[in-house]
Amino acid sequence: MLRIIIIDDDPLIRELVSDTVETYCPNVSIVARAEDVKSGVAAINEHDPDLILLDIKMPDGSGFDLIKHFDKPDFKVIIISGYIEYAIKGYKFGAIDYILKPIDIEELTLAINKAGDLIRYEEKLQFKAMEDNIKALNKTHKIILKTSEHVHLINTEDIIRIEADGNYSTIFIQDGRNIVVSKAIKEYEESLIDKGFHRIHKTHIININKLSYFDKSDGGDVVMNDGSKVPVASRKREMLLALLESLA
Repeated sequence: MLRIIIIDDDPLIRELVSDTVETYCPNVSIVARAEDVKSGVAAINEHDPDLILLDIKMPDGSGFDLIKHFDKPDFKVIIISGYIEYAIKGYKFGAIDYILKPIDIEELTLAINKAGDLIRYEEKLQFKAMEDNIKALNKTHKIILKTSEHVHLINTEDIIRIEADGNYSTIFIQDGRNIVVSKAIKEYEESLIDKGFHRIHKTHIININKLSYFDKSDGGDVVMNDGSKVPVASRKREMLLALLESLA
């Protein structure tokens, strides 16, 4: 299921978009609706959506302000606006489509379905890359972790998991050390994807080789070999289970 958040200050637009999604997009789930930038940011942080349908002009700022709030967003964006003059800027901000008001139902439906196809394609590519790279894992790879006092040289195979806290990341090592560095988790996701690591939540990356078991209770967590329990984002759950099945 594609997880969508609708962000628009006009309640009639929110209702129209909701009705369109529920009627014509069977593989889509609306997880939240928001009316301004502040509530939109809160909804995204809470629900970790795949796609947001975003207005441009809102009482407390613009849709561009909302996008800029996130460093390298994990979600796709379709802009819904009454202002054609913002279209080019919208695409520069990474929007995959730009729908003009008044909304054409068919055009909106096609845009959402196109977004779903793109997201599923990217997830398939990510899954294939993870599967191939874990099987061909180079176990001698090292990573440098710099703190204010030390420079650590760590074997990547000794890293259990990485947890984000804003622009800081905590790296949990097999020997019990927890190393905090001033580096965003997104950078580790990009550099370690070919070393057996997988981002299962917006604040968590795990070393698949240090995973002990998947706990299906309470929505789904993984338990690492040090006993730590890590949440799995709902949209990552099926892909992770499929990955584990493929490695069995």
